[in-house]
Amino acid sequence: MKTEMPNLPEEIIVDVLTRLPVVSLCRFRCVSKPWRSLISHPSFIKTHLNRNTDKNTNKFERVVLSDHRNWYTVELDSSQFRHHSVAVRLNFPPGQNPRYCEEICYSCDGLVLMLDRRFHCCLVNPSTRESRKLPLSPFTSKPGFTDYGFGYDSSIDDYKVVNICYYDGEADAGCADNVVSVYALKTNSWRRIENSPYDHSCFGHHSGAFVCGALHWVASNGTDDVIVALVLEDEKFQTVPSPTPDCIGDLLCVLGGCLCVFVSQFDPYCLDVWVMKEYGVKDSWMKFTVTYDNIYDSWRPLSLSRTGQVLLNAQGKNLVLFDPREEESKELVVQGLPTQFEVGTYVESLVSPKRQC
Repeated sequence: MKTEMPNLPEEIIVDVLTRLPVVSLCRFRCVSKPWRSLISHPSFIKTHLNRNTDKNTNKFERVVLSDHRNWYTVELDSSQFRHHSVAVRLNFPPGQNPRYCEEICYSCDGLVLMLDRRFHCCLVNPSTRESRKLPLSPFTSKPGFTDYGFGYDSSIDDYKVVNICYYDGEADAGCADNVVSVYALKTNSWRRIENSPYDHSCFGHHSGAFVCGALHWVASNGTDDVIVALVLEDEKFQTVPSPTPDCIGDLLCVLGGCLCVFVSQFDPYCLDVWVMKEYGVKDSWMKFTVTYDNIYDSWRPLSLSRTGQVLLNAQGKNLVLFDPREEESKELVVQGLPTQFEVGTYVESLVSPKRQC
């Protein structure tokens, strides 16, 4: 006996489908042309993304890793990180595998910005297994002496990659002109904007942290170290109040949607993490200290669970969990974890790195 599918209102179908994981939606695209059109529609993709980034839902955050040739994901329960997880290798379609990853920069709305060994930028969606290699900025004279950033400009509904080149063509990296160019995903093109009035060469190559519509780096104003923000809507630079004049550090990150500064201490060995609870408000900076037994030269906070656990990248060799309440740290056991890796975090989304106008 043949059973027909009930004719449900489209709003009910959308409400159900936007609650599903990306892997299921990618399969459902093949059900019919109407479903493919529905799931590929920008409004559906936006609704699905908003559900995945809603702080009131129990969605999972994922870790993405690359050992320079292959990519892996580790699923984490955002309510409380599990101590035993599995690194699952990602199988990209032919021609889509972004190889030779040298750095995973920060992600935005499920898209991950990657740099390869020749400093080409590549946008990767680990959920849909799509990637896009970006053209080199024609305004960059030396890609190795460059700060990058990636974020979303809500005023024009577009994603932007920012390139700040601080190379003057001479033997030294530092220069007065910090040339800034912006790549727009919809037009697949670069354009130059006003130079940064700050010196970005003091701290070497770092990726910008995207918070509240702006990308952030540590730079110098000529006399002091400052936290610099480039607002993506008007593409203007401004400063953000730092925790203390003598405690800016040289690296920024994002934890729980908040801008963070982290500073390594060596006597004793620990990591001071400052969190700006209310963006732009100096008095909202709060500090916690990560203590650890194993000594690593490089630490980077990656994610914050709802229970306050902090996930950290330890020198690209281990993932470490720190519990501020217990003041304890332990290495996360991950089956299939590469021996050396680049790492970042992302949320599941259908946002395509190949989107056009």
